[in-house]
Amino acid sequence: MELARDLLRFVGASPSPYHAVGEMLRRLEGAGFRGLDERERWSVGAGDCGYVVRDGGSVVAFRVGSAHPEEAGFRLIGAHTDSPNLRVRPRPDVRRTGYRLIGVEPYGGVLLHTWLDRDLTLAGRVAVREADGDIGMRLVRLPGAPLRIPSLAIHLNREIRENGVLCSSCRS
Repeated sequence: MELARDLLRFVGASPSPYHAVGEMLRRLEGAGFRGLDERERWSVGAGDCGYVVRDGGSVVAFRVGSAHPEEAGFRLIGAHTDSPNLRVRPRPDVRRTGYRLIGVEPYGGVLLHTWLDRDLTLAGRVAVREADGDIGMRLVRLPGAPLRIPSLAIHLNREIRENGVLCSSCRS
């Protein structure tokens, strides 16, 4: 049961691929892993634990066993951090009939109907100019659930009974 609770804590801390990697790094560092730069030459020995991050959205971690990999072999486990979602468009500020909206677009094989009529937030990574002029990346997550994608009332979209919820480009 504790494993299930820990999984829920991980999912709750990971609203974006960048947050998922951040949470993985927090857990890896807590377990004694150290960050390595993939552009440098490493010196690792028996029992060493390390990880490499690429572009803030991918992580590879490893633990060297007690014997040399040529003798004992090795195992690799991999996963990806992204998932189907709605991503904010490059020019997201949309104004329609007196409302201010955030323009989004589907990413991956997103099931659009699962996003309708539920509390949503905005999370991800933004680029900021640092005091020294460099560009830095920051994780953001709006508190609460200030966003919603409403579905149309049935009398405005009677086709939904036969066709379900489809994006306009999916209709034949």
